[in-house]
Amino acid sequence: MSESLDFAKLVDFSNWKDFESFMIDFESKVDQDVQKSLEYRKKLKEELMKDPNIREAILPRDFEIDRWKRVLEQADQELFGGNVCAVDGTLSTYPMASGTRCRIGIVATSYRNNRIEKVLYVSEREFAEPSANAFDHYNKLVKSHRISSMLVRAIMLYSERKLALDRSEKWKFVHGELLPYELRTGLGAYRALDQCLDLGKRLIEAKYVIAVIEDTTRLTLLNAGDVLERGQYMAVSDLKNELNIYLHGQVDPSTGEQIVSGAHFNPTDKEKFQKFIDSYAHNIRVGLFRVGYKPYLFMAHRDVFDEAAALVMQDGKNQPMRGFPMLIDYADNICKGMLSQGDFQRQIQSRIAKISPDALGFEMVARGTRR
Repeated sequence: MSESLDFAKLVDFSNWKDFESFMIDFESKVDQDVQKSLEYRKKLKEELMKDPNIREAILPRDFEIDRWKRVLEQADQELFGGNVCAVDGTLSTYPMASGTRCRIGIVATSYRNNRIEKVLYVSEREFAEPSANAFDHYNKLVKSHRISSMLVRAIMLYSERKLALDRSEKWKFVHGELLPYELRTGLGAYRALDQCLDLGKRLIEAKYVIAVIEDTTRLTLLNAGDVLERGQYMAVSDLKNELNIYLHGQVDPSTGEQIVSGAHFNPTDKEKFQKFIDSYAHNIRVGLFRVGYKPYLFMAHRDVFDEAAALVMQDGKNQPMRGFPMLIDYADNICKGMLSQGDFQRQIQSRIAKISPDALGFEMVARGTRR
């Protein structure tokens, strides 16, 4: 099959094989595919390292090693002295005929094991009330269903960051971007933009909140991170640039093609968002760090960027292969242990069965009844 693929070729059965034929050379095809990817990565790294600006951006520089060692020592003292907390959340959902039920849990913890958990139950049914009659109720339910998934994620992400600000520790780790997509949108009819932007302002002004991003679709940044060796970090952007792209979109300078569409705000909300960008976003730098097999993105205030890098890197060293801050994973494991998706669904099922056994079969999504 040609390497230049389109949809017509992919659905043309002449390019498919029966299972036995497919398995004969499957492993060798995977080997060739992976080898080509590795070759491209090596070539990209060589090309990037030819750029003096990139070489200069990689930290720490050789002449700064002694100072950097002292910064790392201080980071250890902060981490294991209980001056750093991590906050993470989990979202459990159970789709039902009468609307999805959700449970949102957030956990904050430190290495002194000073932890707190908060849990919220959310029902789509509640979004449809008050209603004039049953028909009105279900019409409202259909409308609320379109946004509830983003809404409950926004509630979780907002609450994680609010809890981080409420904690007494000096430094706070949050999982994901400092102001995630769900908190940038304003949530339409729920008119949450002012509250979310105010939270963003407080996160930035607090200075000591560090956002660590586990997964990203921004391949350009991740590819830039491939120039890093273990124990290195670099600044690659700032939040002002990131949010301007979100608000206005992005054009490919070589072709003039719109590659990212801008946000769909009304003029008033667009002005509010731009004011937030101009007033606060320049204070947050976006960086990459690497202590394990792969680099990760992080966001931190420019005044404490080096100290923030030291903290996430020292905590990442506690997981040498993964290289991700262990304190965040610790909070995540508590969430999953206490608030598992399966347990939540079984609890809902048991309550429905107790109230009305006949309703259980109707309320369950058909896919969930497969065996």
